[in-house]
Parts: sequence; C-alpha cells; structure tokens
Amino acid sequence: RCLQLQSLLVWIFLQPSRGWLQFQLLQWNPHWQCFVWNQNNCSTHVESQLNEWLEEYDVDFANAVEIVDSNYTTPKAWSILRTSCGPDRVALIYNNLRWRALEGNGTFQSAGCMEGDDRPYIVQVFESLNSTLIGSNSSNSSERLVVVGAHFPHPAGPSLPLSADQTDGLKNSIAGVVNGSGEQRVILIADTNEYSIVPNTAIREYLRLPTLKTVGTDLENTCCFDYGFFMSFDRIITNFGGHMRTKVLMQPPLPNWAQQVQEVTFKRGAFHLPVLGTLFAQGESGPGPGPGPGPVYPNHHSGFKTAFISIVSVLVLVMVGWFFYAAMSEKKKRDLLSMTEESQENDDSE
Repeated sequence: RCLQLQSLLVWIFLQPSRGWLQFQLLQWNPHWQCFVWNQNNCSTHVESQLNEWLEEYDVDFANAVEIVDSNYTTPKAWSILRTSCGPDRVALIYNNLRWRALEGNGTFQSAGCMEGDDRPYIVQVFESLNSTLIGSNSSNSSERLVVVGAHFPHPAGPSLPLSADQTDGLKNSIAGVVNGSGEQRVILIADTNEYSIVPNTAIREYLRLPTLKTVGTDLENTCCFDYGFFMSFDRIITNFGGHMRTKVLMQPPLPNWAQQVQEVTFKRGAFHLPVLGTLFAQGESGPGPGPGPGPVYPNHHSGFKTAFISIVSVLVLVMVGWFFYAAMSEKKKRDLLSMTEESQENDDSE
C-alpha cells in the first residue's frame, strides 16, 4: 500500500506539469454561406458550437471569420472586438476574466482591410488582469501581448505566396502597434489563404514580426467543404513560446447543418474546419523574444493547480505516515506477544 501511495504521489507531481504553461487559441471560418443560405439552421449551430468550444477549452483568444450575424453574443466570460471590410467580417474574441483590451488607436489597436474594401484585420494589445505573465520585454514592464485576428486575401496562384501589395497594410499596422506599445510578443490567428507551400515562417517573415522565432500550428487541411479539405489555410502563428499543439475540432464527414449546398446550382459552401492551438510558452524550442532567455508564462489555472497539488500531496503524505505508524504498531504488538509467549513457555518449563 505504501508503494502504491508513493507512486500516486509521483504521478500527481509529474502529470499536471505537461499542460502547465499554455494559452488556448482558436481559429474558425464557417464562411458566409452558413449565415446567408442558412440551410438546416447552420448559423445557430455555428454560434452555439463556437460558444461551447470557448467554454470547453477555456479559450484565451479566438478569431472568428465571416460571422455575419451582428447579434451574435459570447458567454459572459468572453468579449468581442469586431471589424468589417464590405461584407467580410472578423471577430476577435478574448477572455475578459484574464485579459483587457487596451485603448489607443495606432498605439494599442489598429484595424484595416488587406485588399481594397475587403479582407479585414484587427491588431490589438491585451494586458493580463491576473498576472498570468511573468517577465516582459515591453518598455513599461507590463504584462501584455499583441494579438492579430485576420482574414487574408487569396494569392495569385497555389504555388505563390501573397504579394507585398496584399500584406503591406497588415504588416505596417502590426509594426505601428508594436512600436507604439513597446510589446514585441505577437499572436497571429488567421484564415491566411496560404497554401501549404508557404510555411508559417514565411508568413512571420513577410509580416515582419519581431524576433526570428516562429511557433505555429501544424499545416492541417481545414479548407474547405467545397474543395474537399485539402488546403491548410487556417493558422495560428506566434513569435514566442516553446511549441504549439494542434487540434482540429471537426472532421469530415460534416454534420448536415454544416453542408451548405445551393439547390439549383449545387454549389457548395466553403465551410472551414476549426483549429485549436495550445501554445506552451515555455519549452524545448529555444529562447523567447529579445536578448537572453524568454519570459515564463504560467497557465491561468496554475495557482489553483498548485494549491490542489499541495493539498493532495499533504493528504497522501499523512496517509503514508498513518499506514507506516499502523504497520509499526502492529509489528510492536506482534513482538510483544511473541516475547510474552516465550516468557510463558520458559515459566512452564521451569
């Protein structure tokens, strides 16, 4: 029993550390057909499913593209920053219990269109509300991040990256916010419309994100229903952290509500699969931004986990001590009984 309890104690200490330092990030583009055609009540299903994932995965930041319903609301623990270019829309969703969106156009926030009056983006500085970040590379030593939510235009062809004309607006907005806020840590959550021939590093480079580090989700085939899901458009990319774990939250075949098909032309909607990226901000991938080792970013639940582990560990140690005490007491009783029996036998023999 003591050995079993010791093994349990070791497991308790080691197991939680695997998910110890992390941010939960979500990218999804259900596409406009889900709201405009709205077959099988697709819009309601999308909004309900998105809210369910926000709560289930305790998401820090999410970029929801082409959520056409302006009345869509998140659960109370999340807030939305919206922008649009023509009919195209981006909603940057954040957990308001852990993050505050800083105000100040050009310094802490910027929004625009990547291509004419189309393809919106938001660049926003968020500040931690409960010391989830330790260490900073910003000039005022605050605990901040720059988060970008965007819907990129399409390149000229599948073998080509986006042109400078298509990306310069977003690049310049990111540079303006980074320089104005002094914060160099950037999270990009976007439907990039870049084919798998364009790696995450190339996107970080043409957007001129500070530092030479690239951490991102795997290139999963998330686009689209109309083309049979062979394009890796949906990405989450950062310039800090250890590594990113990728989880695609839906898989073909899609539920009926997600399969939008026009009755006359049989044209299909361009529904994307949602991507969840878990950023482990301290890991084996190398140092963070700036000179020297990068800062440490504990998970927002680390205080609770630490207290829980401490309480359970104390209880286990008490149980181990009790079993040890009981075993020793039992041994002493057996020894005393044995000595008594030996003494009685000696008396009888005399």
